[in-house]
Amino acid sequence: MAITSFGEHPALQEVVDGLKASMTQRGFKDGSDVTYTFNHVNWERNVIPQMLTKVAASKPSVIVTITTPVAQTAVRAITDQSIPIVFAAIQDPVTAGIIPAWGKPTERITGASNLADMDGTLKFIRQLLPGLKRLGVPYNPGDDADNALRERLVAAAPKYGIELVLVGVDNINDLPQRIQSFDGRADAIFVIPSNLFQPATSQIAAIAHRIGLAAFNGLSAPVQKHEMLGTYSVDFYRIGIATAAIVEKLFTGTKIADIPPTVPGPADHKIMISAKELERFHIQLPSDLKDCSCVVQ
Repeated sequence: MAITSFGEHPALQEVVDGLKASMTQRGFKDGSDVTYTFNHVNWERNVIPQMLTKVAASKPSVIVTITTPVAQTAVRAITDQSIPIVFAAIQDPVTAGIIPAWGKPTERITGASNLADMDGTLKFIRQLLPGLKRLGVPYNPGDDADNALRERLVAAAPKYGIELVLVGVDNINDLPQRIQSFDGRADAIFVIPSNLFQPATSQIAAIAHRIGLAAFNGLSAPVQKHEMLGTYSVDFYRIGIATAAIVEKLFTGTKIADIPPTVPGPADHKIMISAKELERFHIQLPSDLKDCSCVVQ
């Protein structure tokens, strides 16, 4: 199994860990029944084709592509049609052009989406900040996954009476200025699980603190480090488990075209709240979350 990724990140490592652990539980012993290789491009998009070409040349039984840019490139760069591709941790594989429709694999590609529940996210933010009116959301207009989440946020926001302050960022060098622009325009910030922003969450959190805004994140790592207030996020370890279930079917003879892609449900999401950030912003934990066992001390 050749595992390929955009870069190294705690959430993406959870996918790999869940995948390997689940494969072992399914009877595929590491080193005897299955061997793994892992490659990433350190977030350098232009190097992805080279990585995938090299990986495909080794003729693996399956290539697992983690993140949207890697899976999108695999469709074009891996010309050997005999090598099946299983994507993992992709927000919207339909919008990204990887599969034709939800639940519909192609002859060579299927996988496990990590489509985040934007309705649930806004509900959670509203629980912690009941007086919130304006939510600042940076997004990368050149990223299909970012645009898919932005559209879902726009659709869900009226239900919770939230006005979205959307700011496009397509260059990491512009990030400080764009986050600063929320000062006076938003009551809090939500950082989507974007390939552009997640490696820079420490910087985003520092700016948010400086301008006095609580920040929510689409992944749990910044909350665990007490950089951001909270998250309602997909459990990436469970995405790895879902990926393993697909690979097991593939290894036991099922064709890719007969293995539907998966989408995370409510049980595949988790809430996490930083106790230090609650204290920083003088926020009382709502009564309906007091027994959630989700507060990180």
